[in-house]
Amino acid sequence: MRAPLVILAVLIAFTSVAGANPNKVFASRIMMSDKRFPLQAKSASAYTAKIKSQSKTNFWENKETKSWKIHFIGFLKQPLNDLEYLVKIYDVTNRQQMLLSTFEQFTDSRGQNTLTSSVVLERKSFGVNKELLITMESKGKVLASGRLKILGEGDKFSGKVDFSEDEAGSKKEEE
Repeated sequence: MRAPLVILAVLIAFTSVAGANPNKVFASRIMMSDKRFPLQAKSASAYTAKIKSQSKTNFWENKETKSWKIHFIGFLKQPLNDLEYLVKIYDVTNRQQMLLSTFEQFTDSRGQNTLTSSVVLERKSFGVNKELLITMESKGKVLASGRLKILGEGDKFSGKVDFSEDEAGSKKEEE
């Protein structure tokens, strides 16, 4: 099932700075935010600190659009030796992993260590008050992953049942 998505792909490269390299600090993790992640900083340690402070796991629904906009950045242990990778989103609310969406992403060159993008999750496709797992994969191998919660006001039910005339008529015919 392919859910409606809005995607923006950007690539980031960092040189190694002793102990502060974000690819080592966040290895194999996807960090998420409701704001765009910065593309640069004064130093690798400043960038790492900014990623940590901006990252979150709980996202509240935009009531007007009935959706969540998630910005994410994946830090790879090894450079991506391809121009394409997949982003997969799973529902893990009930401890089972159910695939909800898959979409392709492309880089402009091989050897990327950091991959960033954004996605819009719509309530009608993803539900509400769910725990999700997001992965970045290449050739069947998970490169990075992260968990998030999409939160909002649940649907309200009155508890009353109202049968239409058609449904009531077909019940009488069955009897």
